Amino acid sequence: MPLIVQKYGGTSVSTEERRQKAIQKILAIRAKGYDVVVVVSAMGRRGDPYATDTFLDMLKGISAKPQKRTKDLLASCGEIISCCVVAEALEKRGCPAMPMTGFQAGILTDQAYTNGLVLSVDPDRIRKALNAGFVVVAAGFQGCDPDQNVVTLGRGGSDTTAIALGGALEADVVEIYTDVPGIAYTDPRIISSAPYLKSIDFQPMYILARTGAKVVHYRALETAMKFNRPFSVRSTFSEGEGTLIGKPGEAPGGMFGMALLKDMYLVRTKSGDPEQALAPLAADSLLYRNDARGCALICGEHEIDRLKECETPDPCSVLTLQWHPAAGITPTSVSGVLANHNVAWKEYFSVPGGGSWAIPSQQAKEAMLALYRA
Repeated sequence: MPLIVQKYGGTSVSTEERRQKAIQKILAIRAKGYDVVVVVSAMGRRGDPYATDTFLDMLKGISAKPQKRTKDLLASCGEIISCCVVAEALEKRGCPAMPMTGFQAGILTDQAYTNGLVLSVDPDRIRKALNAGFVVVAAGFQGCDPDQNVVTLGRGGSDTTAIALGGALEADVVEIYTDVPGIAYTDPRIISSAPYLKSIDFQPMYILARTGAKVVHYRALETAMKFNRPFSVRSTFSEGEGTLIGKPGEAPGGMFGMALLKDMYLVRTKSGDPEQALAPLAADSLLYRNDARGCALICGEHEIDRLKECETPDPCSVLTLQWHPAAGITPTSVSGVLANHNVAWKEYFSVPGGGSWAIPSQQAKEAMLALYRA
């Protein structure tokens, strides 16, 4: 039978009404003859009773720096609760379902607590359950290290789980269900007319995710590229096809998309950074430059206090573009558009397939609109 892996995020399973929408999609695809593996996130967000942050807040009342091993074990509970609830909801609808932790699903990680990497996946237990007629409901965001300690996978961890399972199981389809219809050309909260893409290749999506695009975390994309596993991003609450990530994609106006990092700081040192001591403070290694002109990097507010002998940190936003290589777009032409609209960019960083510009925060929307229209 063909196999599909579906992942449902926290908002998709946060209430009974929303869970039923997810259940309906699971039952519908099973009725089409698919074996189904479902990956779920914890239910809701901080303040909701079974959200991951709600659990972790319990430790903050005991210790300012709880043990990472303990944090991971507690953090894994939200997804385990969620997979049990979804599995039982499927059983109630007459569909045999088997909940599994990340450990039971065969996900082996390194020992980097709170930000683990998937080393390998042993899918035998899942295959046996599928062959016995079950829908497998796996807890996302978690695995175990070689010593059988629970390790969580960091931001985007449930997406990573679904893609890793899809790769190991050689799934025919992997779908990431969320609360948006897919991947937009740029943030629709800033430019409401920005279209949703039907497809985008791994590389531009990966760069955009590293530099501000929020729908899919770059760690999940690294996993997808490792397994060469295209996947779709779709909405739990609508019937659209969403965006296929991993195939040659659309490039409206020659660009694959724009991403924005807000509330950042530009830091420069005229003497350079000969030991590259500042590199770990950059928001991303793409946003760090060290050459004959000196050192420049983008960092967040929490890193400011760790900087020494630098010029005064300059508040900024960072706008990153990814364009088609045959589109004729260049850093010079992008800078020209910004200049024509009186956007005085502060710094430029070369990134694969495009570029990143540090711009005044108050001009971020103006800059995005100018480039969008151009």
